[in-house]
Amino acid sequence: MSSGKQDGIPEYSADYRGIHPDRPATEKSRPKQAGPARKKNKKPVKQPPHPKKEKPADAPDSASQRRPPKKAGTPPRPVGRPAEKPAPLPEAVSDPMDNDTAIDDFLPAEDHADDEQFLTKWDAGESAPETGRSHRKRGKYRYGIFVGSLVLLLALVGVGFIATSLGSRIHSALTDDSALRAYDRFLTVVVAQDPKPFASPDKAGADFVLNTSLWQAMSENASDYTSYDSEGRTLVPLGDVADACRELFGPDCELQPKNPASETFFTYDSGKTQFHVSMYSLDSTYEPYTEKAKKNGEETVLRVGYIPPSDPTRAQSGAASAGTPKPSKYMEYVLKTNPSTKKEYIYSVRKAE
Repeated sequence: MSSGKQDGIPEYSADYRGIHPDRPATEKSRPKQAGPARKKNKKPVKQPPHPKKEKPADAPDSASQRRPPKKAGTPPRPVGRPAEKPAPLPEAVSDPMDNDTAIDDFLPAEDHADDEQFLTKWDAGESAPETGRSHRKRGKYRYGIFVGSLVLLLALVGVGFIATSLGSRIHSALTDDSALRAYDRFLTVVVAQDPKPFASPDKAGADFVLNTSLWQAMSENASDYTSYDSEGRTLVPLGDVADACRELFGPDCELQPKNPASETFFTYDSGKTQFHVSMYSLDSTYEPYTEKAKKNGEETVLRVGYIPPSDPTRAQSGAASAGTPKPSKYMEYVLKTNPSTKKEYIYSVRKAE
């Protein structure tokens, strides 16, 4: 706004509202040009303001160009009076269904989502809300830890069980004497006779072989013998005694049946080829205790201890006491294998070294 006194031109009003008539209120906005469909609920992109064009220094003032020529007799405008601002032009009425308008413009102010508000909350230390998926993952991890611990515990139990089983088997293998005790049962009737050493079965005493073979037959077939003589003695066939002789002393052993020279536990009836055997106990005789067995070519050499009747491990009263027996003497028995039966038999007896 310029002053008349300074320019020498009388002042005038800059109100041009009368020049441009008001737009009728019912005027509608111009129809939009046809174009590609826009997505709804999308905020309009703000365009950067146009750069302000600089006016050339020699360009005339637009206000002065629009000034009407000064008329004579126009009273000057008082100095200091502010120029009246032109009234704003009425805005064009837009279509309420215009797609350019964002959905957020129709929401209340309190419903607007402000991104800076969320950023401010997170910067202040507030953590994002946990979702159901995080709870499920955390529970899944706990379940996995529990299952893993259970599997590890079962694996440790299995390893302990296997180690214990192996230890027991190794200990049993080292301390197993079942094979030696089997030799004891085989030599029971032989050790009970307390034989003198011999180098081969044909060198053994005839009475020793006969007595041992008769006891072996009675021990193995006692339940089969149900025939008795008038004195109550058991009748034993000669064939069973001969079989027992070959079992104990091999296929080359020759049995010599006869009546004993002195009174003993049996008699022999040559007419009926049978023995009359009285009941007799072995409690007062030696019992074998095989301590060692070793292979020597085709022979098996046994170190046999003789357990006396007075040893506390003997079951004289119906129950044997625990512990290892203490033999009163030792003998070595040499065994060989019968080629027809594949069983071992006594070949010789000698003193232990």
